[in-house]
Amino acid sequence: MSRPMAGEQEKDIIRLLAKGDEEAMSILFRRYHRLLCAYCMRYLVSREDAEDIVQAVFISLWQNWRERKFSGSLEAYLFGAVSKAAFKTMREAGKCYFKDIEVSCESFLDEVLGETAQRQEQIRTGLHAAIEQLPEHPRRVITGIIFNGKSYKAVADEMGISVNTVKTHYIRALQKLRQTLGAQKFYFLFFAVFSNDPTCRSGSY
Repeated sequence: MSRPMAGEQEKDIIRLLAKGDEEAMSILFRRYHRLLCAYCMRYLVSREDAEDIVQAVFISLWQNWRERKFSGSLEAYLFGAVSKAAFKTMREAGKCYFKDIEVSCESFLDEVLGETAQRQEQIRTGLHAAIEQLPEHPRRVITGIIFNGKSYKAVADEMGISVNTVKTHYIRALQKLRQTLGAQKFYFLFFAVFSNDPTCRSGSY
């Protein structure tokens, strides 16, 4: 997992952005896409919604700031924009979210990136075990929505239950995992969704 950019690296990106160089967006996308999607999913938006929100934030950054002087931190801008968009999505959908979910992006990055490879493997093992301990329906729902990127309706059709029932199973499963795993492992769950590591994906469950 690559760490976010240091100050000088960010300044270089800002200079490319001011020139209207698309390479600025390519670098930002490579460094931040997975992290931003994982950060967004903490608000209990679906994987599909998270990817749409992050894509929209990147597009907005390019449209609003190319060939202009950007001041401040790009990292703070990206995480702040994703947070606001996720809250907006939740409000419009009438969804609830955990009261303690609003941690700073710095805390989030430390939690998902600050561990050694050995510790990350231990966290993955804990995630697998916690998901396996869920009742069948919540386990199938969370696997379908988070790891397979399916919509509520697709999961409902597959399981022969209503969309509202799927939503109930989804929220309860996440609440149980949040309680069982604690904040760090719970946040790592969302990062694992966008990991290139195949052991994090649904086929392993």
